Amino acid sequence: MQLTLAQLRKLSFPYSFEEELDLSKELNGFEDIKSSSLVSVSYLIKERGIDTYLIKIQIHVDLVLEDSVSLKDVSYPIDTEVEELFTTDDSIDDAFIIEGMTLNTKEAVLTNILCEKPMAYTEEEFESDIEEDEEEDKINPAFASLKDLL
Repeated sequence: MQLTLAQLRKLSFPYSFEEELDLSKELNGFEDIKSSSLVSVSYLIKERGIDTYLIKIQIHVDLVLEDSVSLKDVSYPIDTEVEELFTTDDSIDDAFIIEGMTLNTKEAVLTNILCEKPMAYTEEEFESDIEEDEEEDKINPAFASLKDLL
């Protein structure tokens, strides 16, 4: 979503908006991402001061990741909701800075998708290779009388 500060100042808040973004160029080929669907995004914008906006962003995207064990393609849906602060005031920590005169949410959406994506993902199931040690169940005869104390 791209809105100029002039457009934002004319809105009545809270303001909601929905869009689909094609972030395939940015996502595809990133680490183990093979492909991605269109990103469905819903916004709820609230004013928090002069040229400062709190935006609740709902993101849904289907990624195709490379399985970290089998290297096969596996589907991984991301459905998340985040709140991000956008401002022209660069002294505010943890906020996206509105550069120029346009608020652009693309970077925030992309950042949150990458934060939600696991570092490694597998659908493989593993059986335990650990065999139970039968020796642990045997009691040393020297300590057999202590067993009754517990």
